[in-house]
Amino acid sequence: MLKVFIDESGNLGQNEGYFIIAMIVSHNPKRIKNIIKKFCGCHSLPEVHATDLKFTGKQFLVNTLTKQQDYAVSYIIADKMMIKERRLFYSNNLLFNYLFSYLVRDIIKANTDNIHFYLDNRTQKVASANSLREYITIKAYTEWGFNKELSLEYMDSKECKALQMADLVANCIRRKYQWKISDFYSCFNIVKSIKFPRANFRDELPPLQSQTKLGLTEVVCNSIIEVDVSPIGSSNE
Repeated sequence: MLKVFIDESGNLGQNEGYFIIAMIVSHNPKRIKNIIKKFCGCHSLPEVHATDLKFTGKQFLVNTLTKQQDYAVSYIIADKMMIKERRLFYSNNLLFNYLFSYLVRDIIKANTDNIHFYLDNRTQKVASANSLREYITIKAYTEWGFNKELSLEYMDSKECKALQMADLVANCIRRKYQWKISDFYSCFNIVKSIKFPRANFRDELPPLQSQTKLGLTEVVCNSIIEVDVSPIGSSNE
């Protein structure tokens, strides 16, 4: 069974900013669990929250994760103000489900084994969670040719260490786009990245007076794989 861990960064409000969904495909989830467990034990933490970590804490976790290539990172980043179809914001689960489907589509289409997705139970309300589960299941079986077992499970991230690592990855992706700091991002084994909407995505947002840069380090440039996403409402979707 393929185990996939997913977390997000940002919100789905109709305001300026990026919304990110990050995905870790792990071939050795136990190793990731042990990394987080050891770190929490050494620092007397109940759970890893990337926004609360100092630079050195993030650096240790990123370096430890990337010592082996038994994982892969994919993500989708949405420039919210450039999404023309504003009706997607009427209900948070509409936009989340739409972005999530683009993120997981290729891995579902290419995989020949059962897939189990783990998501933080703080991501969506119960009704929205059920909506996502049904939406992805229908697409997998009717559009993407998947014929194995597919499951989505919402868990308390405190009990699922790999979700805490996914939270860190999402935070590092935001660090690259929001603050133009690629130090941690450049270390990851990133196999797929999607900018949405591709045609209008802005690599730099207007400055916000309330924003401050924290923990600045030397910027390391890294290439981004742009994946074409058909416009909402097109004949392809």
